[in-house]
Amino acid sequence: VAIGGAVITFLLSWPIAFAAFGAEHFGAHPVEGQLFSIPTGNSAIHVGYLVDAPSALMLFMVSFLLVMIFVYASGYMTFPHHLSVADYPVAASQGKDPRYSRFMAYISLFATGMMGLVVSNSLITFFIFWEVMGLCSYLLIGFWYEKASARAASIKAFMTTRVGDVIMLIGMMMLYIYSEPSSLMFSEMLNVHNLEHLAELSMPTNWAVIGGLPIIGIISVLIFFGTIGKSAQFPLHVWLPDAMEGPTPVSAMIHAATMVSAGVFLLIRLYPLYAVTLEAAPAAMQFVAFIGGFTALFAATIAVAQWDIKRVLAYSTISQLGYMVAAIGIGAFPAALFHLLTHAFFKALLFLGSGSVIHGVEHGLHHVHEHNHDHDAHGDEHGHGHHAPALIQRADGVLNPEDAQDMRNMGGLLERMPRTGWTFIIGGLALSGFPLLTAGFWS
Repeated sequence: VAIGGAVITFLLSWPIAFAAFGAEHFGAHPVEGQLFSIPTGNSAIHVGYLVDAPSALMLFMVSFLLVMIFVYASGYMTFPHHLSVADYPVAASQGKDPRYSRFMAYISLFATGMMGLVVSNSLITFFIFWEVMGLCSYLLIGFWYEKASARAASIKAFMTTRVGDVIMLIGMMMLYIYSEPSSLMFSEMLNVHNLEHLAELSMPTNWAVIGGLPIIGIISVLIFFGTIGKSAQFPLHVWLPDAMEGPTPVSAMIHAATMVSAGVFLLIRLYPLYAVTLEAAPAAMQFVAFIGGFTALFAATIAVAQWDIKRVLAYSTISQLGYMVAAIGIGAFPAALFHLLTHAFFKALLFLGSGSVIHGVEHGLHHVHEHNHDHDAHGDEHGHGHHAPALIQRADGVLNPEDAQDMRNMGGLLERMPRTGWTFIIGGLALSGFPLLTAGFWS
């Protein structure tokens, strides 16, 4: 059902995306509609949809990757070796994880949050779907809640992103208060009249620290903190590497199709606001550019010191998101959107490829473990059994020879898994921006 829903979503997004590619001045004539309203005192929350060029491209990218990830997940979530067949006879007969249905429900809700966010017509509904993804990230990162590390990582991700969301909510409140008319509808909030009005306002001069500062700059920075949390920018980047505790399809969802992409898309969706901020309060945009540029260098430096394959990819994601944020900080909004789209495709490829590699290494280690177990049993008969391999101290750190994610336990990928090996090479070349032949170079 989940895969079928993802396929239908992709098929529906296809003509919308091609309309965005082919229509002249498509961005100037977005498709907008209202579904219903929720009364809130003297005003109302208007729930509807807004499809323009950026959202149409995001619909195509997200829906395509969702199909790939859902299909991959159906084969990835197999019956674990460590569980007893007698305890889970139905799941074992199907060859699936006992919580497979729950997993697919969670990632379907995750996908719904991202798709709803992309087509939201107001900042308040955008924020609601934004929080739906935050909830799903907590549920999916901690999916294997038997592991203490997974439980800790899920709480860390949830609490860290909430810090950014609270600050972002303050910015949304200020935007609503100072806008004319007071509205969080994108069509009203981002029109020329309201943006010019915001650019003329300043904080009262008798206020400490922020006295006399342009209000539009303060609003832009406060909302940007939502991106800092969601897109794992410094200093709220700490949750993303630990999010690797979840299943590999979750990692691909977070790093490519949803979650971290939403933070950058927030800035792209509000690009008229940030374009005016670039002129009215350049210091605010310099702050955005500095955070993005520093994060790009900072995370890439950390990545080269990692041995866990998924943590290397996690820090590379943080670095690439830093490039996108830096591009927005200097006003290069189309470049940020282009790199957001290309990065999503090759990063999904790399994460799904890493999952296949980890599965292969786990299979090999499981085979070796069974062989050693048989050997130990034979040795015990003669009084000289063997114990589990101990950690190995090396010049490059401590090596656990049974860690399936440690790249030092890997090798011979092209020989043993040639298709995975070549696709991984293609993704790696795109990530490194190999000249002319890869999307990473052009973006």
